[in-house]
Amino acid sequence: MKIIRPRLAALLLAATLMNGCAEHRAYVPDHEPVISNAADADEQDGHSPQIVAGNEAFRIFEPAEGSVVGKAITVKGQARVFEAAFSYSLEDGHNVLAEGHATADKGAPEWGDFEFTVTLTEAPTSTTGVLTIYDSGAKDGSPLHPLHLAYTFENGLVKLQ
Repeated sequence: MKIIRPRLAALLLAATLMNGCAEHRAYVPDHEPVISNAADADEQDGHSPQIVAGNEAFRIFEPAEGSVVGKAITVKGQARVFEAAFSYSLEDGHNVLAEGHATADKGAPEWGDFEFTVTLTEAPTSTTGVLTIYDSGAKDGSPLHPLHLAYTFENGLVKLQ
């Protein structure tokens, strides 16, 4: 069984989402995501949740990348960000389907737990989407530590044009 490295997976997803559109540009991180050992996470009920994706600022427990999702997506994880505040956006390669803000229960340098629900504001035009979770720079509000998670939309949700 071949293991696809995260950078290659991001490129493959971007190619799929772009579907030949030259106007869309793919974000490819210049480093591999940092996925911490689950033993580093706070223990709950005698065991640690499994980290399915992450980087230096975010640890995602669910949903795992590649999961089939519906109109509402509940995201659970931990964040280590300034003042425990961060943002998210969900795109289908052509449109922003949802965006918003969330908070963890602790700010950096601690890892704080979070749970938020992303609700689509319009039907996707592609079978796949990318949820980006990021914190904002204090200086100019630019996105910091973006974590890109690819998902597949459930059957019947996609609006064909």
